[in-house]
Amino acid sequence: MLNNATQYIAILEKILTLLKNAKLEYLKASDVINRVEDKRYLNLQSTLRNRLFQDVTQLLRSKNVDVESLIIRLLNYEQIVISSIKKTKHSLLYKCIENDKNLLDLYDQAIGLESNASLLKAHKEKISMAVKESAHLLEDAGFILES
Repeated sequence: MLNNATQYIAILEKILTLLKNAKLEYLKASDVINRVEDKRYLNLQSTLRNRLFQDVTQLLRSKNVDVESLIIRLLNYEQIVISSIKKTKHSLLYKCIENDKNLLDLYDQAIGLESNASLLKAHKEKISMAVKESAHLLEDAGFILES
C-alpha cells in the first residue's frame, strides 16, 4: 500500500493532467461560442486552469518530483486533444464542467492527505465557482445539467 506522501504526489500528478486538459477544453469551447461575454468567460477559465497548473507544478517541485518529464508526457496528450474532432459548443461546455467535477474529486482526495492544503483549498473554491457559472451558461442555452 502506498504511503500518504506517495498517494498525495500521485493525486497531484492527476490534477496536473486534468488541469491541462481542462485548459484545452475551455479554449475549444471558447472557439465555438458566439457571445462575447461567454467567450471572455471561457478564455478566463482557460487562463485560470493554466495558473492552477503552474501552482500544482510548483507544489510538486517542492516535493522533489521531476515535473519536466511529467510535462513532456502531458504535451503528447495535448497533441491528441487538439487534433480531436470538433464538437458542438454545448457538448464542449459540458465536457468542461465534467473535467472540473473530476478535478474537485481529486482536490478533495489531496486535501484529505495533506494537513497544510490552503493552496489546494483555494483552487477547489475557484473551480467550484466555475462549475456553477458554467452550468448557468448551459442552462441559458436551454440545457439542464444533471447532478
